[in-house]
Amino acid sequence: MKGIIDSTLREGEQAAHVYFDLEEKLRIIDLLIKVGVDEIELGVAVQNPEINDFIKEARELKGCPKIALWCRCLPKDIDETLALAPDVLALSIPVSDIHIEQKLDRNRAWIKNMVREGIWRARDKSACYISLGLEDASRADPDFVEEISSLAVEEGANRIRYADTLGIMDPISMFRVIIGLKNRINIDVGVHTHNDFGMATANAVAALKAGADFADVTVSGLGERAGNAVLEEVVAFLAKRDGVSRYSLKHIPALARYVAQAAGIPLSPRRPVVGEDIFTCESGIHIDGLIKNPSNYEPFDPEEVSLKRKIIIGKKAGRHALCHKLGSLGVKVEEHFLTELLAKVKEESSRLKTGFTDNELLHLL
Repeated sequence: MKGIIDSTLREGEQAAHVYFDLEEKLRIIDLLIKVGVDEIELGVAVQNPEINDFIKEARELKGCPKIALWCRCLPKDIDETLALAPDVLALSIPVSDIHIEQKLDRNRAWIKNMVREGIWRARDKSACYISLGLEDASRADPDFVEEISSLAVEEGANRIRYADTLGIMDPISMFRVIIGLKNRINIDVGVHTHNDFGMATANAVAALKAGADFADVTVSGLGERAGNAVLEEVVAFLAKRDGVSRYSLKHIPALARYVAQAAGIPLSPRRPVVGEDIFTCESGIHIDGLIKNPSNYEPFDPEEVSLKRKIIIGKKAGRHALCHKLGSLGVKVEEHFLTELLAKVKEESSRLKTGFTDNELLHLL
């Protein structure tokens, strides 16, 4: 695995009703730098009057990683994008017959010609890294995907980006596809996954497990329709399950909260990795396990993602949990009274349909 590519400022901002101003974009980049992503897709150069100033200011940020700009595989778009001197030229072209015929009103021969000419043009005008995105690859004829990939290799592309544009893949299928591509071409392979069936993060991880070199992500999965692979989830999984140590988890919640605020989309308290309540426990059997050893029910330490463990006492609590909570509050009660209190806690919690804060529990006591 060579890197994680963040596309919050390109794919993420394509989400309906999402708009980032220049100050917000720079703040997002600064936080992405703190997390340690390897490449940032800043947006689209064509018909984007603010992109020039944006790139200049982004490059001035300390530790700014490689900057990618997305563009269609068309001569005019390529020229306009290369004029901004990106580190990565993220070309894109459809490879499924439905996109080729119904969206572009073209044929496969035209696609091959545009790939050949587009990569040659980029190579002639720049020394930047060239990534060829295969739009709607998951619905394309696999033989045609292989043909275009091989053509890209011949013409000098540095990376193929396999796009599951409609989010129709599953992890097993993705794993098989990426192994096949890696066995047939000798350049980098990246994946761009969508979340229409809730599989984007799993598909991105499966691709990396199969040998993909790069995976696209966005903060909180922000993107078209149901969104994309979630940066927080992919990065945390790589760090905690695959031993990838170069990413900083402690900055991820701040990044997620800021993007949520800037996008005007509330961050769920149960959002994996970053949600305020993901280390909150109310079930008696789980609290008992946490008291004995947090690793019984926590996949990683809450402090690693700048969160805290919270124990809630309510109708699901047991004696051990209640006793532990009271002890943490400096209160010790006799056994017979603990039994009465627990019964009252369960009764009132059930009636109110909520657990108790520390002060409410002390008041009940």
